[in-house]
Amino acid sequence: MQNAVPGHEIANAFMSILPGDADVGGLTRDSTVSRNTLDSQRPFRHTQDYPGSFPFTQNTAITQIAQHLLPFTQDPGSNYEHPRVRPLIQDTQGMPRVLSLVQDPEDTQDLFKTSDFPSFQSLSQYKHESRDTPRALSLTQDNLRFQDSPLALPLIQDNPGNQDIPIALPFTHDNPAVLPLNEDNPRDQDSPLALSRRDQDTPPALSLRDQDTPLAFPLTQESPQPLPPRDLDTPLALPLRDQDTPLTLSLTQNAPRALSLAPAPSPDPHQRLGFVSEPPRHLHFTNSSGAVVDCVAEGSPRPSVTWTHVDGRPLEEVPGLLTLARNGSLVFPPFPSHRYDTRLHSATYTCRASSHLGTLIATPTIVRAVVVGQFRVQVYDQLVMVGNTAVLRCVVPSFLREYVTVTSWLLDDSLHLYPSLHGDGKYHVTESGELHVLEVTLGDGHSRFRCRALHRLTSQSHLSPTPAKIIVTEPQGAVAPQMSEGGGRVVVAGGSPVTLPCVAHGHPPPSYTWFRGGEVVGGEGGGVWVVGGSLVVGGASQADTGHYTCLANNTAGQARMSVHLLVTQPLAVQVRPRQIEAEAGGHLELRCLVSGSLVESVKWYKDGSEVRPGGRVTLRPRETLRMEPLATSDSGLYQCAATTHGGHYAHDHARVVVAQGAAPPELLYRFIEQTLQPGPAVSLKCIAAGTPTPHITWLLDGFALPHSHRLVKGQYVSAQGDVISHVNISAVHVSDGGTYSCTAENSAGKVVHSARLNVYGPPQVRPMGQVAAVAGQTFTVTCPAAGHPIHTITWSKDGSQLPRSHRQRVLSNGTLVVEQVTRGVDDGTYSCTAAARGGRSDSQTLQLRVLVPPRLAPLNFPVGTRSGMQARATCLVQEGDQPVTYSWSKDGRPLDARLGVRTSQLDAFTSILVIEQAAAAHSGNYSCTASNAAATATTTARLTVRVPPTWVVEPSSASVALGGSLALPCLATGFPDPVTTWRRQAASGEFVDVGNSGGGVAGEGGLAQWQNGTLWVGRAARGHEGRYLCEANNGVPPGLSQLVDLTVNEPPWFRAVKQRQEVRVGASATLTCHANGDAPLTLTWTRDSVPLSPQPRYYKRESEGQGGRVTKLVVSEARLADSGTFVCTATNPHGTRTAHLHLLVQDVPGPPSGMRVEEEGPRHLSVTWTPPQDSNAPITAYIVTLEPQPGPGAGAGREERVGSGERRIRLGSLHPATHYGVRVAAENRVGRGQASPTVSATTQEEPPSAPPRAVTVVGVAPRALQVSWEPPPHNTTNGLLLGYHLGYKLLGGDESVGYNFSRVVGVEGSGVNNARLAGLHPHTRYSVVLRAFNSKGAGPPSNPALATTLQDKPSAAPGDVRCSSQTSTSLVVTWNPPPPAYRNGDITSYRVAYWQENTLSEYKAGGSGVMTEGQQVTLKGLQPWTNYSVTVAASNGAGQGVTSSPLTCTTQQDVPEAPAVVKVVVSGPRAVVVSWTPPSRPNGRITRYTVHWRAGGGSGTHTRRVDPQLTHLALHDLTLTTHQVWVTAATSEGEGPASSTVLVKPSHIVPAGVWSLGRNVTAAWGEDLSLACGTVGVPEPDLSWTHQGAPLLPSHPRVVVQQDGTLSLSEVQRSDGGHYTCTATNRHGRDSVAYALTILVPPSPPSLHVTETTASSIRVQWSVRDTGGIPLLGATLHYRSVGGQWVEAQVNGDDRTFTAQNLRCGSLHHFYVTVHNHVGRSEPSRTEIARTKGRPPQAPPQFQFVTTNSSQATLYLSQWADGGCPITHFSVEYRRGSTDSWTTVSSEVRPARTYTLSGLDAGTSYQLQVAAHNAAGATPAHYTISTPAYGHPGKSPGIAGVGPASPPSAWQDPRVLVPATVSGLALLLTLTTICVCLRKRVPSRPPQKITQDGKSSESEKAGVQEELYTTVRRPAPTPPRHHHHNATDQNDYSSEELYHYAAASYQLDGGSPPPPAPPSPPNHVLPQSRPQKAFTALIYQPPSLHDVDSPNTNRPTNMEHIMEHCTTHASQRRRCNINGLRNLWDSPVGKVVYLQSVDLFKQAGRA
Repeated sequence: MQNAVPGHEIANAFMSILPGDADVGGLTRDSTVSRNTLDSQRPFRHTQDYPGSFPFTQNTAITQIAQHLLPFTQDPGSNYEHPRVRPLIQDTQGMPRVLSLVQDPEDTQDLFKTSDFPSFQSLSQYKHESRDTPRALSLTQDNLRFQDSPLALPLIQDNPGNQDIPIALPFTHDNPAVLPLNEDNPRDQDSPLALSRRDQDTPPALSLRDQDTPLAFPLTQESPQPLPPRDLDTPLALPLRDQDTPLTLSLTQNAPRALSLAPAPSPDPHQRLGFVSEPPRHLHFTNSSGAVVDCVAEGSPRPSVTWTHVDGRPLEEVPGLLTLARNGSLVFPPFPSHRYDTRLHSATYTCRASSHLGTLIATPTIVRAVVVGQFRVQVYDQLVMVGNTAVLRCVVPSFLREYVTVTSWLLDDSLHLYPSLHGDGKYHVTESGELHVLEVTLGDGHSRFRCRALHRLTSQSHLSPTPAKIIVTEPQGAVAPQMSEGGGRVVVAGGSPVTLPCVAHGHPPPSYTWFRGGEVVGGEGGGVWVVGGSLVVGGASQADTGHYTCLANNTAGQARMSVHLLVTQPLAVQVRPRQIEAEAGGHLELRCLVSGSLVESVKWYKDGSEVRPGGRVTLRPRETLRMEPLATSDSGLYQCAATTHGGHYAHDHARVVVAQGAAPPELLYRFIEQTLQPGPAVSLKCIAAGTPTPHITWLLDGFALPHSHRLVKGQYVSAQGDVISHVNISAVHVSDGGTYSCTAENSAGKVVHSARLNVYGPPQVRPMGQVAAVAGQTFTVTCPAAGHPIHTITWSKDGSQLPRSHRQRVLSNGTLVVEQVTRGVDDGTYSCTAAARGGRSDSQTLQLRVLVPPRLAPLNFPVGTRSGMQARATCLVQEGDQPVTYSWSKDGRPLDARLGVRTSQLDAFTSILVIEQAAAAHSGNYSCTASNAAATATTTARLTVRVPPTWVVEPSSASVALGGSLALPCLATGFPDPVTTWRRQAASGEFVDVGNSGGGVAGEGGLAQWQNGTLWVGRAARGHEGRYLCEANNGVPPGLSQLVDLTVNEPPWFRAVKQRQEVRVGASATLTCHANGDAPLTLTWTRDSVPLSPQPRYYKRESEGQGGRVTKLVVSEARLADSGTFVCTATNPHGTRTAHLHLLVQDVPGPPSGMRVEEEGPRHLSVTWTPPQDSNAPITAYIVTLEPQPGPGAGAGREERVGSGERRIRLGSLHPATHYGVRVAAENRVGRGQASPTVSATTQEEPPSAPPRAVTVVGVAPRALQVSWEPPPHNTTNGLLLGYHLGYKLLGGDESVGYNFSRVVGVEGSGVNNARLAGLHPHTRYSVVLRAFNSKGAGPPSNPALATTLQDKPSAAPGDVRCSSQTSTSLVVTWNPPPPAYRNGDITSYRVAYWQENTLSEYKAGGSGVMTEGQQVTLKGLQPWTNYSVTVAASNGAGQGVTSSPLTCTTQQDVPEAPAVVKVVVSGPRAVVVSWTPPSRPNGRITRYTVHWRAGGGSGTHTRRVDPQLTHLALHDLTLTTHQVWVTAATSEGEGPASSTVLVKPSHIVPAGVWSLGRNVTAAWGEDLSLACGTVGVPEPDLSWTHQGAPLLPSHPRVVVQQDGTLSLSEVQRSDGGHYTCTATNRHGRDSVAYALTILVPPSPPSLHVTETTASSIRVQWSVRDTGGIPLLGATLHYRSVGGQWVEAQVNGDDRTFTAQNLRCGSLHHFYVTVHNHVGRSEPSRTEIARTKGRPPQAPPQFQFVTTNSSQATLYLSQWADGGCPITHFSVEYRRGSTDSWTTVSSEVRPARTYTLSGLDAGTSYQLQVAAHNAAGATPAHYTISTPAYGHPGKSPGIAGVGPASPPSAWQDPRVLVPATVSGLALLLTLTTICVCLRKRVPSRPPQKITQDGKSSESEKAGVQEELYTTVRRPAPTPPRHHHHNATDQNDYSSEELYHYAAASYQLDGGSPPPPAPPSPPNHVLPQSRPQKAFTALIYQPPSLHDVDSPNTNRPTNMEHIMEHCTTHASQRRRCNINGLRNLWDSPVGKVVYLQSVDLFKQAGRA
């Protein structure tokens, strides 16, 4: 209850700011606010229907009300700028009305602005300004005049649906086809339409369409034809369905010349959603530019923008390819071409804007990314008969056609031809880019045409590289026309020009005629004309849609071609209605109005999801969406989207709000009847629910609750929307009793609940006062009686008890009912009496007054009221109590004072309405309302004012250019709507109707009248000129008419706007200019924009021509300077046109320039040149002259002709490596010009064309063949031979396997050459071929030569070795021969070796072998039940091969031997203990022992069997006599012999005895061990243990003696081995047992060392000092490269070597090894480091590596020596000689034969830097090269100034001959020294050969020894070159380049093949023959054991190093004879000899 007070205070404060007459939900300024008053008010609801209302309840806080006081603004803070404005909203029939709550009404105009009311545009009860509508036109039904617009549009016509409600015409700017009717549009001769208008703010013509599609079609030049209406029978108007929802006429800045009449804004301006900027439909961009797609949406609240795929999947960012910006933009950054992703760059994306209103989808964007690449456009020659039309097309790659546009054509590289609708004289370039050459002549065959195309994405222009020509033929005889075009269908957008090509070929040239139906089209005038044979439509419209036929005709026949032209209109979509508010359970219908051409699909979407038919949804037709019944979840945004076949897209949306349906109140809780004594408190409560929220009121016996401080009423709304109301009574009294009623009421109904509250006490009747009743109605009143119990309640009137008539009734509850209340009868005083049974009663009176309501007579207006007449109506009250008040309204609204309607009251019963001068605005429904205290009555009548027509847009005279379009507006208004008719004055002077075409399609003669009265002239012709009359009439006189003149002007025009004339120098030329057009026509000549000045050789002649004037310009004695463009200008009052006449004065061409050799091939040269000045005569041909320089096989010179369009020629059929001279001359029709200077060039080399000769092969070793051959014939080498490819393959193998080739370099060009082919398979037949190669590759191979290698020992063991036991002493062993590939010869025998296995010893017992030639052998004399290891090895003529892995075989069981030792000791008077040891040879598994004994010499023998695991037995109950005891053992084969007999005699004296038997015991290191010592004796003996004779101390930590005498040793160590003795002693004697203990331990750490290295492998060897007492089981080798991962290799225990294969060349590796036996693993060995052979690559000298020509350098990469490691890649850089910066060509050049460095400048010096990389490192090399200038031959070595044509023989050079002689003498001295040293050398162990499993075979020594016989040949010394060297010693020979000359068991450093010998400098001449040298080339040499870890041994580089080297060896007491070597150091051969000698000295020193 305390919460009510703040509400009252707020309400009172709120009332203080209201005007006195303001009505706010029943509260006024003068109202008295109290609790009851507030409680009785219906609470406000904050809904969409009441956007500005506020919840006014008792629980409303101050801040809540304050927040709702200013509802009308998007920005709540904006209202504070005008504090006097307090606009509130109330419900007025569905439309919110603005209540202007201002203190000064004069300020209204200033306060109501767009900033405060952004969603109210131009319609309100108040005039206001709008930023978006600079000239707002407030169009309402109440407006008579439009003060704001001089040309206002009161466009009203009848509504066929409701004749009483006028409707406004729809004018919108939604249609994109807008024609700006102003003078801003410049005149254009191609579309000469220029329309004038009077006022730019008011367009002169408006088009009406469909009442449901308020689209206006303002006229545009781009789309002059508006869309036809959908339904001509439907009036084109938008009905005002709701008087309270007027329409707004908006004039926006975006379309300032288009008026749009659209529905008023949504009732809730704060709830909106839409796109400000939509993404484009198509987005094309390049990968180098990227793109950004903007999507901007606005709304309240602020929407969120997201992107999805077209299927709705969310779009995710892709780094570097796709980014989603925070502002909603979709960003495609630039990307490299290799990252192009079809899923991203060729996809469709959709932008979605979402808020709580729903989701809208924008136009889907089709994204296409284009990877920028080079492309070419091409044109091709066309064959045309003379006089016909040639069509040239610019051919663009198909994947770029949509991005490339043909912009122009280039004629003879001088004249540009651009697209034109009328053509340029002889040439016509269509809008599609085709070039039509009309009336081809023989001279056109000399022209050359190129096309220029523009890539619109990159803005790059491309010119076709080669021109096209027209091949003109002259046919013999007549040829019927044949069409070259196929016709078909042509689709063009409205307003665009289009050319329908028609080209036929025939002789004579055919004539062309176009037909549309049966009518000829394309004549003079109009917008359609013919150019050549093609039909051109200047601006296509819907009227042009149709079927066209082209007829080509000549004397030989005719041909037809048909084409269908379809002109499309733009796509537009509108959804109607735009907003729907419906209730749940109702139905929804939305219509999608689609206009446009070729509509393919129409789809509906709700909140971005497609709506599909089914269930509650129907889509029939597809444009209509119906849904029933509706649910609240159906609220949202509905979109209609349409697409066309061309991919165009348009959409519109509507908002649907589905509210919960209105429901009458329902009482959820009711109070009950109560009876109680006075005094307690009472609470009555009702809870109600309903839609809308109900309001609850309370009554007591039908009267308002009495005012009392004890009675409090409260009401509020719960969180669930339930209304809770209660009445609380404190200290109830008797007077509080009665019937209480709660009534819940809303707009849907009400519900009442009543119940009595009975309070004990005497009857009491509450006062009733005065009550009014309405005459004629029923009056009901309840007697307000309290007290309980009450016996009776009676009513009386004037002392008489009721009822007294049939109209009166008294109900049992005390209610009085009076029907048909009548004045004078029923009014008076009534009394109510309540009585109890005890006689006590109480009475009260009621004064009843009867009121009479008003009754009105019918209201009428005069019929036939016209504009200007007076109209009045009388409102007469026929009956009713006074006072009566009158009010008038029009169309449901109070009368507007601006209408000038006057009302007056004649007397108390009459009111009159007077209209002095009726106007159209006065038409409407008028209502008179009369009210008195009883009731209100209303009567209504309609006034229709007929208004004569008045001009809205008055027609005026106009002019139009010939062939142009024109709209003559004629728009009038009136009521009824006037009918506009156009008439044209005929020749007779009478006016005849112009054909009406409602859709705007031009009718007969090209004239059409639109429905809005506009006269449309489609294509102005001469016949359209004249006078026209526009009449407007609606039956109300007077009508309107206006006479206008239409003038058709003909501006100047030329039949040919471009001409061309060609003359030779000295001839005369005549240029003719023929112009047409209206007179006066003036012709002038200009050149270079300057009037033609008088010259002696120039004169002009003018004359009248057909339809115009002709001027001729004559140029005599033409000169080259006269060539150019002469402009003829024609001028008349209607315009100016120019014609261009091109004069070409021709002469012979000049010499071509820029000639250079672009490409040099082995048998061709490609030469290019720059065309010379053609002297204005097209070049017809080029003559190329080729002259070879003298040389072998050069051939004779020749000439070749090429076309004029060629700039390049390929001269073929040349000879390789030959010098040629080339020159070129140009020729045109005048003659041949001067030739260019001669350019020299040299053809490249070519692979040899013949194979080597006399190839022979012989086997020289098991794995080597010797090959010898002679070079190919001299004339087939095609260049300088660099070497040979030696190939081999197995004979008889897979034929698909090719030859395995290796290179042989540094061989002679003549004589016999030899090479050794190593690394082959032994005893294998090979096929060997040989082919020569030069710098360009290899020639054909020789015929195969066959040879077989020598035999070698088998390299694999026999396979499938098996054994089986036949008896206990024999085994049968079988096997298979080794695989054929590993037999290495013919197998002659096998050796089978076998031995007993003993894993705990270091020897193999019983080893022996058997030789056999078969594959089976029987081994005899073996031990039973014994494991034997068996191996098999095969032998051939070369020796025994690899043995097989040991195979374990076991012989069968046999009976065992006797137990080895038997011992018997006395254990008691009649007992003994027998013990024994197992048989030394059990010959099987022991199954039992048997103990035999017998007494004395008795015959009875006793036996007892013992389990095999027991070796002792106690015998009891023996006699005291001597017994014989023996033991036998048994196996499964039977019982063995008896052991020796032991005698024993039991006695009473039992001396100490030990029955345990000693033996040899073996234990592993670390194990636990027990030694038994079982004893007997009486008394019990004492035990003692000794080790190695020394007593064992009890304190030993690992020794324990158990109670039974057993000795336990824990974790035995090697020191625990030795002899152990256990001794038992008592007083009767002593006994002992001895054990021999052997401890086995893990092996000691091995000793590891490296024995051999190659480029890819390293062999290691190790030894083990201590194996731990048992054989090794295996070894584990660990190795890795530096920085790499460790690799493990497992090796057998018998092996001590391992070869690690596949290692990285030239790199360091780490090795260590561990070994293990049965006991454990050793510690690792010391880590050894070794390096594989190989070193960084070696650079070749410059003359071997690089050659140049004028534009490029060729690098011979194959000349690099790999250093033993394959080269992986090269890096190439260069720079000009004068610059410091290097240009990187590539850092990843893969190894190849050659690499070309192009793009160099001729005659320029360059620095070249090349680095070769392999696994061992990188080697850079620097070279200086220079390119020859043009016209000079290239310097073959690439060094400026070096490169003789024919160098002399090397042996003729003294610098070679003298050192060679000295070297020969030194060599003889060196060999002598070597022989002396070798005799003193200790023989070293020859290298072991590595088998497949890593083992070495001593049997292969012979084969290895043979392979070490090698020789070497070095190239002949070459003259020294002056070129740069690296810092490394390139002049010194490395160890891998040197080889010894004699047989030896050693090898030089570097196991890889030597690098190829460098070739002689290339000089492009055939090589000279040289004497044969007795050298052979080394191909392969296997590594040796001593060549370890020294691949990069540095050689001495100077004499001081040499001496130091020799001194070192001398200190080791080895002779170092270097006498005479100093003199050899300066010659290359001397260096070779010296270095070889040093190597041999070192070898001798090691020995």
